[in-house]
Amino acid sequence: MPLVWKGLFVFIVSLIIFSANIGGLFIYSLDEAKNAECAREMLERKDFVVPTFNYQLRTDKPPLHYYFMMLSYSIFGVNEFSARFFSAVFGALTVLITFIFAYRYFGEKVAFLSFIVLISSIHLSIQFHMAVPDPYLIFMINASLFSFYVAVKERKSAFVYLFYLFMGLGVLSKGPVAVVLPLAVAFLYLAVSRNFSLETVRFFRPVQGILITALVSVPWYLAVYIKTEGKWIYEFIFKHNIHRFSQPMEGHGGIFLITFLFVFVGMLPFSVFIVQTLKKVWNDRKNDSLKFLMVFAGTYILFFALSKTKLPNYTVPAYPPLAIMIGYYLSQINRSKVQSVISSVIFYIFITVGVVIGLYIGIKNEPPISDLYYLSLWFLILTVGGALAAVFFFKRNYQMGIISLSAFSVFMIFVFFYIAFPPVDRRNPVMQMLPLIEKNSRVRYYHSFNPAFVFYLKKEIKPVKKSELSQFLNRKERVYIITRKKYLKDFKDISNSYVLKVVKDLFEKKHSALVSNRKD
Repeated sequence: MPLVWKGLFVFIVSLIIFSANIGGLFIYSLDEAKNAECAREMLERKDFVVPTFNYQLRTDKPPLHYYFMMLSYSIFGVNEFSARFFSAVFGALTVLITFIFAYRYFGEKVAFLSFIVLISSIHLSIQFHMAVPDPYLIFMINASLFSFYVAVKERKSAFVYLFYLFMGLGVLSKGPVAVVLPLAVAFLYLAVSRNFSLETVRFFRPVQGILITALVSVPWYLAVYIKTEGKWIYEFIFKHNIHRFSQPMEGHGGIFLITFLFVFVGMLPFSVFIVQTLKKVWNDRKNDSLKFLMVFAGTYILFFALSKTKLPNYTVPAYPPLAIMIGYYLSQINRSKVQSVISSVIFYIFITVGVVIGLYIGIKNEPPISDLYYLSLWFLILTVGGALAAVFFFKRNYQMGIISLSAFSVFMIFVFFYIAFPPVDRRNPVMQMLPLIEKNSRVRYYHSFNPAFVFYLKKEIKPVKKSELSQFLNRKERVYIITRKKYLKDFKDISNSYVLKVVKDLFEKKHSALVSNRKD
């Protein structure tokens, strides 16, 4: 079968997995709500420069993902599917370029095993299900560094230009990190491979490269600087980049090792072979391609281990190079000691049992969904997959062992998005309160509120001060105020105020509250 058909198969299968029920789950999480609404507001204003959320300047992220969401909204309408569609597409593209890269330098077997490792990761699938900028950045980082390696290895100028082009698009995806890390990986690889020379520098045409990256990314940054009088640039660079690296933000801190734990958990089930993989790759480190993958993954993970703000999504761009390394090990797993392989699978079985127990306890102790504790039992699918794989590995049927781990994990992904998560998703406070809000009524917020309300109401929700509460609630027409439970004490002395509903935000300490000037 020609490579193009193999690649098409890889892309379609990945897209099916990453788009599973993307239109059937609500936009609820803070990041998704703000990104999806920001794109909607930009489309509404036909503004391609200034990002806003709730019609106020949003300085969190550059605009590339907004542009794709706007395109999707124009085609499919403003809805959950549209907000997430291109995230799934870029996820499938990421798997595709990983497959092609592995095919090019390691052969068909490693390429397909790398593909299997990636599509089996539940965390990766969740990441490519979300209306956030990370799927775009993940693709751009890998596309740029894969292009860099092809350029070095095969001396092809076209890939030099692609290296700079994808970095530029990465800067439009999430900022300077899309240049800093690829350049760090490139420099370190050239240094450890003893290929850092004046000739190599000339081959990479740094002046032309900087110009390409700048032409792709700088025009928008310049435009947003002018239109916001520098405010967007200042807050984005200092608050969302330098400050995020130097200090924990929004409570997302942690010890140095937690970053490595994020990667291990995120790449399950096949990360249980990470020790054997690293040993195998290190022993074969004279292979330039393996050396590049080690530098790529190692640099990326170490950078975010040093960062003060730690989140599981930060290290996802390292999954593709790690997947190829794991695929390389799996391609030769029949040479491994069977005891080592089985021990890793048994460890995985214990992990999956722990996940089931943890989810059972977590859901049981979460009041809005405590009656849904039985949903945790679905994750026993992973345990069954691990047990079946252990049997196959014991019988030295390595191929079926790998297939078992992957098939049950992919099956779990579909079960999660179509069966296990939707009942939980429907219990979020936004979906509980939206039916109570009459269309075209005035809605305000007091102190703070869940951002998803803006996306679903599709209008600005203005703040109301404490001194204005009584006057606002004494209007003749029906009005609403969205707030938090802890602020309800400020409504006690207002005669014309009625608490319609109080719902705990899922897996958070906050409680959302809806107040109106009428009971019914």
